[in-house]
Amino acid sequence: MVVHTAGRGGQTLTKSFSVYTNDPKEPNLELVVTGKVEGYAEVDPPRVSLMGKVGETLKQEVRVTPNAKFPFAIKEAKASTDRNIRLDLKPLGKNGAKEGYLLTVTVIKPNAGGFSDYIQLQTDLKEKPTIGIPVHGRLMAPPAESDGKTSSDRSRE
Repeated sequence: MVVHTAGRGGQTLTKSFSVYTNDPKEPNLELVVTGKVEGYAEVDPPRVSLMGKVGETLKQEVRVTPNAKFPFAIKEAKASTDRNIRLDLKPLGKNGAKEGYLLTVTVIKPNAGGFSDYIQLQTDLKEKPTIGIPVHGRLMAPPAESDGKTSSDRSRE
């Protein structure tokens, strides 16, 4: 049996499976395995969601805190595309591997519409060389300037 635990850090995982034996009294056994998946880091929030109007400054901060059992440094933060967001990564305190990092995600998309991206944090941890953070957003066009007329005024014209 193989259990994939990617993206399940901090969760309790339960899996059950059947075992077939040559014992005539117990030819089939149902086994259940439960365990807590230990995460390499806490990422808060785990996803970035940015909504607003074109021209507004839209930012979200993400705190990345390494698990004390698996301290790591973040070597680089990059987005899959460089079209819609800008990233700024700073260690919290003097030692980011212990105290964590603050990642600021800022929208640079100039026009209305939706977008999605994926941030990859490159670490120096052999067991977890990258940490991924999904990003999605939507920019709405600012409301049109009003000419002072109501819709009923326009329909009479």
